[in-house]
Amino acid sequence: MTKCIVVEPGSYGCHNMGDVAMMQVAVSRLNELWPDAEIAVVTGCPDRLLRFCPSVAPLSSEAHNAWLSGRSLLSAIHNGLPPGVSDVLRRLERLLWLRCPSVTDLGVCLKARMLRRPVPSPSSFRKRLLGANLLVVSGAGMINDAFADSAIPLLDELDAAMRAGIPVVAFGQGIGPIADPALLAQARAVLPRLELIALRERYAGLPLLESLGVPRDRIVFTGDDALELAYDRRPPSIGSRIGVNLRLAGYAGTSDGIFGMLREPLRSAAKALKSSLVSLPISLHESDSDVVSIGKLLDIEMPAARAKIESPEDVVRLTGECRVVVTGSYHAGVFALAQGIPIVALVQSDYYEQKFTGLLNQFPEGCRILDFRRPVPSSEIQEAICAAWESAELVRDSLIEAAASQIELGRRAYRAAHGLCPLVACDIASAAEVSLTGQ
Repeated sequence: MTKCIVVEPGSYGCHNMGDVAMMQVAVSRLNELWPDAEIAVVTGCPDRLLRFCPSVAPLSSEAHNAWLSGRSLLSAIHNGLPPGVSDVLRRLERLLWLRCPSVTDLGVCLKARMLRRPVPSPSSFRKRLLGANLLVVSGAGMINDAFADSAIPLLDELDAAMRAGIPVVAFGQGIGPIADPALLAQARAVLPRLELIALRERYAGLPLLESLGVPRDRIVFTGDDALELAYDRRPPSIGSRIGVNLRLAGYAGTSDGIFGMLREPLRSAAKALKSSLVSLPISLHESDSDVVSIGKLLDIEMPAARAKIESPEDVVRLTGECRVVVTGSYHAGVFALAQGIPIVALVQSDYYEQKFTGLLNQFPEGCRILDFRRPVPSSEIQEAICAAWESAELVRDSLIEAAASQIELGRRAYRAAHGLCPLVACDIASAAEVSLTGQ
């Protein structure tokens, strides 16, 4: 019988080049360790997925979502109930979904027919997932308050898999901050039972996981999986441009006011350093596209802001032309630091403060953080860019060495997971020697 690994990626549309890079590295490492296993990835865009990972089998995110919708078949009436009654009803619905899945599958189909909203059969995804040998959560920054509406269903999915006896491992995870009571309770109930959780930063993720009861010997620190893709493509020498990324989204805390604060300092720094500004979009989503926000910031047309970026490799290549990267998104920073390029990080939310402080701890010589939750003078912005520029040659080797060290920790974590969940017969002698602490 063919062995199967199901992968839950960071996003289903393959429009975020950071998420795609993490997925590509994860699939490559899984293929190396389990060459005879089928790797199935949940996706809403199978054509795009196969462009980036041609060896995988697409799993329909629509069927996935239909299956998860069985957790709350009576969602329409919850708003009309007292909170206590609604909470009890939600728990009963979830228990029914876990213990009598065929009943809730039928309920989903009947509800869809009544509402005249056809959905794929939820049982098709459920059977595929629960027939897998391993569930892998590939790099994501989802389990936090900013994405609670997505994080709780994900945790329910992991719970269902583990109850069916399927081992679950998570790689390249950014976890927290979490204050939402429902998310906190679900994280405390589910995360301690995972076989392995590989964190991309230890600054906030490690104490949070320990407070949730996750055993220390199941937590490893690896840095971000996407480091490997950028590190492998680093140029032989440092570039001469200033890379720019800006994430305009609710979870980033940014608003239109940031354009006025950044535009002139960027132009002044480029002029003073005799350099040029280059667009480095990571998110190509229509709803929060970096292409739109960078184009508005730099006063350039959309095609120029995108600069023919169609893949993570395209972003990495353009990043490699830079000496400094000014970024409002996490993965533009990852792609730069992995190539030995210092960054100036723009923070306007607790979520991004945690992400960038994690990078600062991993690459202390290469990160400068500007906190726009307070007024930041133009002079301070320009000085930060110029200081990063002046230090670039001096810190390049140490940043590349830090990236290489984290990449090796990541590979060790995958080998450790292979030792825990061998699936298929092959040599795992090296995996047996790996310490799960990753230290």
